[in-house]
Amino acid sequence: MNINEEWQAASPARSALYRWFADVFARELTSATLDEWQQNQAYDNLHEVFVSLGLEQYSNRVKAAIDDLQQFPKEHRAIELAADFAQVFLLSGDDSAPPYASYYLSSDKHLYGKPAAQMMRFLDSQQLSLHPEFREPNDHLSVYFIVMSLWINKSIEQQLEMVNTAQEQIDFLDSALLNWLPQFTALCQKINVKTDIYPALAALAEQFVIEDRAGLESIVVS
Repeated sequence: MNINEEWQAASPARSALYRWFADVFARELTSATLDEWQQNQAYDNLHEVFVSLGLEQYSNRVKAAIDDLQQFPKEHRAIELAADFAQVFLLSGDDSAPPYASYYLSSDKHLYGKPAAQMMRFLDSQQLSLHPEFREPNDHLSVYFIVMSLWINKSIEQQLEMVNTAQEQIDFLDSALLNWLPQFTALCQKINVKTDIYPALAALAEQFVIEDRAGLESIVVS
């Protein structure tokens, strides 16, 4: 299999993983999602993918956090996770890790800053649009993940040139996501929560992006 065939083969999985991370950070996890992760071994299947990407350490942490939910009665698990979601992402900046680029890239830490406007222009330039029910600012972490997922799908459908597309995606990750994602992840680790789900997911997401960028780099320099 040549590198172009590998690119085509990997693209659907890359898109699916970016979409998965977008969904994870867009809203608190539901009881149905938890049941799927725990009872139907849905996360075990994902874990195998993450292991194949060299992310076993980070995915093991997520698996352990999922298993630790057993300490709570089943009817309370979604409630505890909703409380953690609010604690990590929704409180004031000093007590949480806001999932918005503007918070980390603006000197005043105000939301709706330049990154939100830049994302709007990028969406327009790529002819991409967000779901109308997603009411968060354009620089929400989930938007960056969904943009990558949609972009990858577009590259498949339109058979975009591989090397140029890989370089464009590297540039996007460097200038729009990796310039603040490590700060976000670090903050997530410092917040006092009852479960390790969201801090673990943040660490896994950051490493996935780093590994994906490295894969793109190997295409560009090959």
